[in-house]
Amino acid sequence: MKQRSSLNRRHFLRIVGTASLALRTSMARGLPSSPHLAYVGSGHDEIHVFQVDGLNWALKQIVACKVPASLTVHPNRRTLYAINQVADHQHLPTGSVETFTLAPDGTLTAFSKTSLSLSATLPRHLTLSPDGKSAVVAIHGGGAYNLLSLLEGGQCPQVAGILKETGCGPDALHQLSAHPSMALFDTTHGRVLTSDTGSDQISVLAVSETSLTVHQRFATDAGSGPAHLVLHPKGDILFVANQLNRSLCSYKYDPEHGRILHCIQRIAEDTGGPLALHPSGRALYTIGGREDDVLQVWHIDRPPGILNRFQSWHLHSGRSVAMTAERDTLHVVSETFDGVLRFTADPADGRLSGPILAAEVPEPLSIATLSM
Repeated sequence: MKQRSSLNRRHFLRIVGTASLALRTSMARGLPSSPHLAYVGSGHDEIHVFQVDGLNWALKQIVACKVPASLTVHPNRRTLYAINQVADHQHLPTGSVETFTLAPDGTLTAFSKTSLSLSATLPRHLTLSPDGKSAVVAIHGGGAYNLLSLLEGGQCPQVAGILKETGCGPDALHQLSAHPSMALFDTTHGRVLTSDTGSDQISVLAVSETSLTVHQRFATDAGSGPAHLVLHPKGDILFVANQLNRSLCSYKYDPEHGRILHCIQRIAEDTGGPLALHPSGRALYTIGGREDDVLQVWHIDRPPGILNRFQSWHLHSGRSVAMTAERDTLHVVSETFDGVLRFTADPADGRLSGPILAAEVPEPLSIATLSM
């Protein structure tokens, strides 16, 4: 049975502001007791650092960072990477990646800012290899991917390889050229799955120490505009949110051979925003609606990986731009509420309850979390 809920900012803040202690305690049942850290990028050229303990988010620090569109913590837990989604850096047409050192208490200190390759404008997303030795950046404006070599504990990234993309699509407004949107490593750690909104294709790239090479191209529907990706924990199903035709697709993936085999399911339910997977692998979270203002929860039926929607939350009059999922929690970065919404997730199946407004951040863009 599908569950639907509807929220707007005024009603939501009134609920949160008058919530009784008993209600907040009830909402907190099953939450992890260990403290967390949350890093939230802001369109005001800042990163906000929060200490998270249950429902309590305490602001620890605000640091300067130019348009932090993507935030990622290194596996060594000592470095944070921020992608600066800019069109020029040091008077050259390129974006940049910024590194910050993490103190034991989670506070940040700016360490370095590295230029991407020439013409690598408006980078959008960075993915780290699980061993922390390399990273791949999807460059939306410049139509390319950069391979970064991570030296000295990951604090000094250097461009080690470049893959320039070509192609276009039928949408004259958004598809005049290639526009890579996202990249993520598969479970073999030697390949990267990518999406290109401009050329209607998802790709498998082989990663070496010094290069990115095309292993497979897989064409999506013309005008679909694949953008957001997430890979099932078992590594065999790839979920893709298509930004332009607002559809959601799942694909069978063979990690051993690095091949996208076929489309399992295509859903046309106005779902083209960010994605997140519950760690159990039983629930997929999607953002949809005309204004990216609807949070949808899908049960994943394995095998073969068929999706069935069983919850939706309507967050009226604004966009949700990023999500991150943990065993007990889903965080949604929402332009609607200028902050982070915190949903309680059922550890068994990912079903949501809540939400609360965990933190207010002006023009939020991105989020990364870290357990202490």
